[in-house]
Amino acid sequence: MDEYVISNKQLKLRPNPKKCNSKFLFYYFSLPQMVQHINDIAIGSAVPGINLGLLKGIKVCLPPKNQQDKIAAILSAYDDLIENNKRRIALLEKMAGEIYREWFVRFRFPGYQTAEFEKGIPKGWGMVKLEKAFQFLGGGTPSKENEAYWKDGNINWFTPSDITGASGIFLSGSGDQPNEEGLNNCSAKLFPAYSIMMNSRATIVEIGINRTEACTNQGLITCIPNKQHPLHYLYFWLKLSRNYFISLCGGATFPEINKSTFKRIEILTPSESIVKKFSCVAGPVFEQIETLLQENENLNKTKNLLLPRLISGKLSLENLDIQFPPSMQELG
Repeated sequence: MDEYVISNKQLKLRPNPKKCNSKFLFYYFSLPQMVQHINDIAIGSAVPGINLGLLKGIKVCLPPKNQQDKIAAILSAYDDLIENNKRRIALLEKMAGEIYREWFVRFRFPGYQTAEFEKGIPKGWGMVKLEKAFQFLGGGTPSKENEAYWKDGNINWFTPSDITGASGIFLSGSGDQPNEEGLNNCSAKLFPAYSIMMNSRATIVEIGINRTEACTNQGLITCIPNKQHPLHYLYFWLKLSRNYFISLCGGATFPEINKSTFKRIEILTPSESIVKKFSCVAGPVFEQIETLLQENENLNKTKNLLLPRLISGKLSLENLDIQFPPSMQELG
């Protein structure tokens, strides 16, 4: 077992293995009512928290040990599937990214052996300023003081925290959603699905792809792919340009790249035939990534529905033959 230390801002629970399954305890403390209870008893005005004394005072309702094992096994099976999908997603993106680098950074694209070069790039390719390469948009925020702008809202309105907090590059929905009246009373504009939203402040070039029509606040620049600069090409170009973008940032409080600076940046624009070939290769990879992310969303929803029912005992496990997942084989 690996040794480790914890900071003074963390607490460690070491359950008695004869009485309590550690994974069951993890899921127990993941219950929304437990999270709310801990927040309710937290002390401290600036940064609320709990200490060891408060932790010891929390009562935990433990079912029999064999039932704990079964509950933990069911929920762990979902988490194992989610983690496996995450690993597959990482490998797929890495594979597509390496193809991008091979073709558009090292210039080893199909037919490069006979290609002619001018000024360091293949003949027929060019460097185009972003203002002429593709459309990009800023965002806006409907007044939070006007509740009418947010009542029954159903418009996806993404913020930088939506991007940084996302479980993957494809985003289905935003945390906050204004209604049409709110959208009409701010500078945010709707853009089509499968555009690329890029954080333009603080966490520069964190990227998300919207799966539905959406808009953003002022903290993002949204790039609209086109035939010459399709989604897959534009995604990796933005991602690999992060350090360059950061070098161009201004801002006294936090780094920021504004639209006037962004539009003057030049993008490598390959021949249409090479871009099309890259999309034929990268497109199916992005589709697999999107499918796996959607699968993870469904797995998470199902797990979150099962969690309270399993721990409360409302869902009986008495007659179920539970197969322990790989992460719990030691309990089998």
